[in-house]
Order: sequence, then structure tokens, then C-alpha cells
Amino acid sequence: MKIRWMQKIEMFLKEILKKKFAVLGVGSNLRGDDGVGPYISEILSEYNSDSFLSINGDLVPENFTHDLKEFNPNYVLIIDAAFLGKSPGEVELIKANAIKNVSFSSHSMPLSILGKYLEQKIGASIYIMGIQAKSLDFGSDMSEEVKKSADRLIDIFKKELT
Repeated sequence: MKIRWMQKIEMFLKEILKKKFAVLGVGSNLRGDDGVGPYISEILSEYNSDSFLSINGDLVPENFTHDLKEFNPNYVLIIDAAFLGKSPGEVELIKANAIKNVSFSSHSMPLSILGKYLEQKIGASIYIMGIQAKSLDFGSDMSEEVKKSADRLIDIFKKELT
């Protein structure tokens, strides 16, 4: 089952990475699996170019809307820990305007609102990649399951970006 979601993500990324594309990582490194968005976005920022931009939005992703608007991507992928009712580390890709029954880790602005705002402001297609968290306990490390999924996602990005 886990292979299925990764294949779906890989096919999606292969297609959209042909266009101008931005990643916005969201979360806190101080709260276990909530650090998955910043972890992925920090590593991917090494590949920033004229057609790819990766930003660590930390706990205030809305502070980076100007940067995204200036970059003017065709697609934005917001990456965050989520409670999807799945096994830790499983990933779900959701169109921002279709979010239902998903709880993302707490931030100052709900990701559904941020996604809709970005869609209107910059005209890009906005997707949210939720990675099922195991623990968001303050001071804990990222779980092995979530880190393994994050590293697999990073490998897919690297393969497509190089």
C-alpha cells in the first residue's frame, strides 16, 4: 500500500516539475514530526533556480506570500505534517480548494485559507502534501517513519531537478 502512494506522488511531481514550481515547507522543528515541512524545504532550497523555489515557511508561511508572488510559479506545493487517519509517514496530496476531513498541524493561518489566498493572489495551482504525523510532542525528534518518507520525497525531487 505504501508503494502506491509514493508512485502517485512521483508521477505527480514528474509532471508538475516541468513547469515553474515552488515548495513551501510549514511546521516547527521543535515539535517532532511537525518539522517535516521545514526539513524537506531546507534541503530542496539547494536546488533553487529560475524555475524552482523552495522556502521554509516555518510557523508563519503567510509571511512568504510576497516571495511566492514575485517568483510567479505555475504550481505551489505546501508540505506539512497532518492527521490523515493513516499510518505514520504516509502521504496524501490534496488540492488546496478540496481540503476536507484533514487536520494539519496548528499554525497561525489554516493551510486551506492560505492555499485559497495564494491561488487568488498569484494564479497558481496550489496543492498541499500532508504527511501523517506520529508525534508532535514539543522537544521530540522526527519519527523514523516520517523521516523515511521525507527522505524518499527528497530523493524524488532531486532526481527530477537534476
